[in-house]
Amino acid sequence: MRVVQILPDFDGGELARSTLDLAQELMRRGHECIVISSGGELVPRLTMRGGRHFQLPVSKRSLLSLRVVGRLRRLLRDLDADVLHVSGAVPARLAWQAWRRMPAAARPRLVTSAHDESGNGFFTRAQVYGERVIAVSEWLAKSLHERNPRRLAGSPNVIWRGVNTREFDRSAVVSGQWQLRLLNEYPQLEGKNWLLIPAPLAPGNGQQVFLQLLSALGRERGDVFGLVVGDPPVGQEKFARKLEKLALDLGLEDKVLFLGARRDMRELYASSQITYHLAEQPGPHSARVSEALAMNCPVMCYSDDGAAETVQRCFSRGLVERGDFDGLVQKSLSILDRRGELNFAGLSVDETAAQVLQIYEELCQSPTA
Repeated sequence: MRVVQILPDFDGGELARSTLDLAQELMRRGHECIVISSGGELVPRLTMRGGRHFQLPVSKRSLLSLRVVGRLRRLLRDLDADVLHVSGAVPARLAWQAWRRMPAAARPRLVTSAHDESGNGFFTRAQVYGERVIAVSEWLAKSLHERNPRRLAGSPNVIWRGVNTREFDRSAVVSGQWQLRLLNEYPQLEGKNWLLIPAPLAPGNGQQVFLQLLSALGRERGDVFGLVVGDPPVGQEKFARKLEKLALDLGLEDKVLFLGARRDMRELYASSQITYHLAEQPGPHSARVSEALAMNCPVMCYSDDGAAETVQRCFSRGLVERGDFDGLVQKSLSILDRRGELNFAGLSVDETAAQVLQIYEELCQSPTA
């Protein structure tokens, strides 16, 4: 089967990484994979494993982007794919415009994936225009159906974003050299229980609540230490400084580290006692939550978040009602005292890719509309 995936860009973001993971898994199963995007740092990783990449400007949310529709239609005709799988609002609109003008007998079957709701505008609506629609959580599927009742006859197919368990391999021992380097750089971490919050340093991502939680936990036990991982997005440097000041005001100068962005997340997940996802507004999914769970690290998040579906399945003790700060403190203490079992079955990328492949096969075997 020849599969073409289109996404806005192929950088190191969650969508790009999940696209690469799916492509690699499909190629491992013997299928041919082609990616169309505006380019990015992951292109060499795709081509090195036998995939192909074509660069087109498919990322700008502007009506001027529609000028690429003709080029995209000609490229799709030449590629002669079996399936066209589109992710992201702008690519969805451009791909649908190109696809619908192709002869029905000559065009690929169209699958669209939605990864966020982001309104109901001209570009965003096209995320549900596929012959099959995939949502990354039940939370998002429900939202899409409520916003597009006339376009969607039923709920989208829900396939959680799988984790590359070759990269996040819980069975691989954390290197003693890695531990030694980290403790040499940060000796205050030795003998502590590490609590981790990985998220960009920007308003709404929960770092303020996390610092308040550290302060409360520190009054109960002296062995907790917070690790704040992430850089501030452009324009949020002032907010990052406010977080550092809040940590000082709470007396956390010897109980928290701001580590910036890291490339050793596998080791950090494996070495932490709890990972936190405390976004102020419910969202559809969190790759960081799934990665932590894949590495056998308990996760705590709010029960109304889309990520709660993954936590409920893998580690239900990690759910807490939004706004229940006392519950957050008490559940954290309970997990630190006795972690309990964690089950990650069914969420690796090879398992979720099998579900995507089943949709492709069913669609290719069904009559063309």
